[in-house]
Amino acid sequence: MEIRTVGIVGLGALGVMYGNRLTECLGPEQVYFLADEERAARYRREGVFCNGKPCHFSYRTPADAEKLDLIVFAVKATGLSEAIETAAPFVGEKTLLLSVLNGISSERMLKERFGAGNVLYACVQGMDAGKKENQVHYQNMGYISIGHEDGRRDEKLLAVISLFERTGLEYRVPEDILREQWNKLMLNTGVNQVTAIYGGTYSLVQKDGEARTMMIEAMKEVRKVAESQGISLTDKDIEGWLTLLSGLDPNGRTSMCQDVLAGRKTEVDLFSGTILSLAKAAGIQVPVNEYLYEKIRDLEDGFDRKTTGEGEQTE
Repeated sequence: MEIRTVGIVGLGALGVMYGNRLTECLGPEQVYFLADEERAARYRREGVFCNGKPCHFSYRTPADAEKLDLIVFAVKATGLSEAIETAAPFVGEKTLLLSVLNGISSERMLKERFGAGNVLYACVQGMDAGKKENQVHYQNMGYISIGHEDGRRDEKLLAVISLFERTGLEYRVPEDILREQWNKLMLNTGVNQVTAIYGGTYSLVQKDGEARTMMIEAMKEVRKVAESQGISLTDKDIEGWLTLLSGLDPNGRTSMCQDVLAGRKTEVDLFSGTILSLAKAAGIQVPVNEYLYEKIRDLEDGFDRKTTGEGEQTE
């Protein structure tokens, strides 16, 4: 089994970063960005740049769909349902499906729509890509952890590994990909949400104080909920994330913080929303995540009021 054609849904920072590497290695005749007619026309018109250089991407719409060997979903969680329908005409019996979204929900959604047979699990780490308008910049591509939920190594996994090796994408195959996803969820649920409600940079949680304490407590609550799902996370995992955070640019911001400052809807349902739902079912108290969820929802309600012209007295 060999992957020759790749489709990517999502022209955000990760989509452009991975798409640029794949296009450079495989050629624009084998790598396509999948989009509806309106988006595809806009992408072609505006163009996109990666580290200052123009990207020579190919675009396909459902109207000119062909079955692909691999489709990578690189949208935000809020856009996944739409992305799945955009990609559907490109999915055949042998099409492999890979999500680089945060959280633990995207694979379930892919399975519900397309069946479980061709869905692989992934978790992306260590990248620093960011996008502003049609410009993407990054220094570190990081790596992709990939695997099946049952740990098997079959021809489908080996085909994706072969693609990564041919194109120079760094990867890991952990013993337990589900634990890997939960571990990153623990980090994101803490640092993304806390920096979002404070509107602060990484420096906010790199030093002792209320924000750092709140972040750690939110992560500990995730650890409790993970245990109820059969996933074992430890204090050492939290300490590892604190070490990683200490080495980040103090002036950098999490994606959720950037969303809040820009007045965009966030991925709060992916983080504390997931934790609250699972905690309720397991009878676990998660007060810090409840607080964070409510605060971020309040911020989003403020975005809506500004859009509709309501609440102007608070400006």
